Amino acid sequence: MSSVPVEIAGPLESGDTAVLLQCLMTMGARGRAAAGGLRLGGPLGGDPAREIALDVADSGTAARFLTAVSAAVPGKFRLDGSARLRERPMEELVAALRSAGAEIRCLEREGHLPLAIAGGTLRAGDLAVDASRSSQFLSALLLAAIAVDGGLTVRASGPVVSAPYVASTLEALAAFGHVVRRDGASFVVRRGERPPHRYEVPGDDSSALPLLAAVGAVGGRVTVRGIRPDSAAADARALPVLERMGLSIARGADGTTASFSGRKLAAVEVQAADFPDAVPTLVALAAMAEGQSHFTGVAHLRLKESDRIGALAALVGAAGGSARAGEAELVVEGGLRGDGLARLPTSRDHRIAMAAGLLAIARGGCLIEDPGCVAKSYPGFFRELAGLMIR
Repeated sequence: MSSVPVEIAGPLESGDTAVLLQCLMTMGARGRAAAGGLRLGGPLGGDPAREIALDVADSGTAARFLTAVSAAVPGKFRLDGSARLRERPMEELVAALRSAGAEIRCLEREGHLPLAIAGGTLRAGDLAVDASRSSQFLSALLLAAIAVDGGLTVRASGPVVSAPYVASTLEALAAFGHVVRRDGASFVVRRGERPPHRYEVPGDDSSALPLLAAVGAVGGRVTVRGIRPDSAAADARALPVLERMGLSIARGADGTTASFSGRKLAAVEVQAADFPDAVPTLVALAAMAEGQSHFTGVAHLRLKESDRIGALAALVGAAGGSARAGEAELVVEGGLRGDGLARLPTSRDHRIAMAAGLLAIARGGCLIEDPGCVAKSYPGFFRELAGLMIR
């Protein structure tokens, strides 16, 4: 939001990042490549007489964040995305923004993309949001607060699903010099005056997790560098689950190391509401384990890039395992069975594809459909996974 450019070191190279960056540039951001990253600055905004089209493709993160930011900065915006993204919910965020003066029209179906947004209509003050289906609704408002003169006080009106992602948002805002204060279920954010000259992006725990989990499929030891030992990221909370399944995890300044020398993985019961992106990886290991694993608190997985509860049940079944999908839970029977070639569906979902990679190296003889969908978050995933197998 600031006109002072910041050097961003080590940004995640992925489809989602590229989509968000392109939209920001369309909105007026100025960016160029820098050593180890990019240099990016604002301000954002456009001509209110000319509509700016923002295409966020499959990125739910970009859709939520840009909806709120577009309502806060000058301009006239039309925000749209893929067919799947048009199915994913936006109504709680739209309702919260409208309550603070934002002028937003749902062009086809109420509470869904595409949206027409009158920029600069979001007012400073207090507002409430229901983040029980996506923490991104709350994070989007916290980010938009720094574009509003006077800031925002945002109250979560109920339980916040995937709450660690909100903590990561607040941590990033504070690192950029903005005023952040939490009072129970309310969050106060005001724009700071002195952004940093440089910001180093933390390592991505979500991308690291399936690589660490790979040792559970084939044994051995792997170290992923760049992951902070004190990381508060949501998927860092899945590491103790890997330990309960039988992996040894060591976190240090040089990286996070996973090793496995046991004969069988252990089944687990997991309340996974706070780390939904880790569930596909954990389910893949559960399919290899001894006994029945039970994943609860995952209703919001049905609202991701795919219906992940159904997609995971189909994936495990295709690999020769057994999984039962409930409305808000998934039960996995350990022990892959079957021989011959298995065709593993990914539902065009990057997290499902990564889980398919783990099942493939455990079982062998697998054809993974549409593996390229991992480019959404980790284009090099299968290259890295293959590299682990030959070292």
